[in-house]
Amino acid sequence: MASGSAYPLTFQKLTAMKTRLLALNHVYIFLMASIYIGLFTSLHLFWFPSFASLNVANYYDQIIPQTTRATQFFIITIPIMYVAMAIMTWSEWRTKFRWVPIACLVGISIPVYIQQGLIERVNDALKSRVTDPAQLSELLQRWMMLNDVRWVILTGVWATMMYYFIAKGNLRSVIAPTAK
Repeated sequence: MASGSAYPLTFQKLTAMKTRLLALNHVYIFLMASIYIGLFTSLHLFWFPSFASLNVANYYDQIIPQTTRATQFFIITIPIMYVAMAIMTWSEWRTKFRWVPIACLVGISIPVYIQQGLIERVNDALKSRVTDPAQLSELLQRWMMLNDVRWVILTGVWATMMYYFIAKGNLRSVIAPTAK
């Protein structure tokens, strides 16, 4: 029997595969945190300023299709993110970084609760094609305030993941090496 041919998966190969899978797992969390914060940053910087011009005749097409698509996207990706954060928690449990996935779990759970528990009520009211300008103004103000809260929290999640990759990868020493 040739050396190594009977057992193609060596301990080193399994360890390398585990390392790659964990890296992909953690990158998925960072990717989703980036998409999430990117959406809310765009909402805040580019779309919120135009809300003053929305009225009962034009708000529906400016809000409902976009929020429906975003909800459909996040209904699929957020549960996967929870699983990925559980895997990250397990993989970092005995390290100084165990707080990172725990903080991210909390940081994702609060915006999910805000969405499911508070914003969906506003979205449902907006989907009913509001005809009263005062009611529309009140709903849009609440919608924007709740999304601002989510934006702040999600910025923290993104910053936590950025910290993790910088600290874990020791990127500070690469970016700013100390003079010898």
